[in-house]
This record gives sequence, C-alpha cells and structure tokens, in this order.
Amino acid sequence: MKPGSNPLSTYGLVAGVVGQVGCMILLIILGTLLLGLALDEAFGTRPTFLFIMLLVSLPISTAAIFFYTRFKARQLHGTASKKEEDISE
Repeated sequence: MKPGSNPLSTYGLVAGVVGQVGCMILLIILGTLLLGLALDEAFGTRPTFLFIMLLVSLPISTAAIFFYTRFKARQLHGTASKKEEDISE
C-alpha cells in the first residue's frame, strides 16, 4: 500500500473542506443579514433591504462554494502529484 493512500485520510480532508464551506456559507448569510438590517435601520425601510440582501447572498454563496472547492481541489491534486513524484524517486 502506498503511503498517503489511506482512504480515511482522504475522507478526513473532504470532511474538513465540507465543514469550511458550511462555515463560509453561514458567515456570508449572517453578514448580509446584518448589513440588510443596518441599511433598513439607516433608511427606515424595515424589511426591504433585509430581503434584498438575503437574495444577494445566494449568488455570493454559490460563487464562494465554487471557487473555494476548486481552489482546494487544485491544492489537494498538487499535493498528491508531489507525493507521487517523491515516491517514484
């Protein structure tokens, strides 16, 4: 068995990325929620900016998920390629 090919370590990495993505989504939604409440308070329009900002958070969250998972996949693929090169030497 090759070193680093343990499926449990792969599942651990995937679980870590999933957890990070979940926290990132939570922070984006909470940030837009607080911004919407602050804008509503400043302009005196109670639910208008809140709903607008929550709708804005959907594409932002989707883009963040896409780019972060693509970044982590490239990072993990580069690490795996480097390990394979080290093993073959």
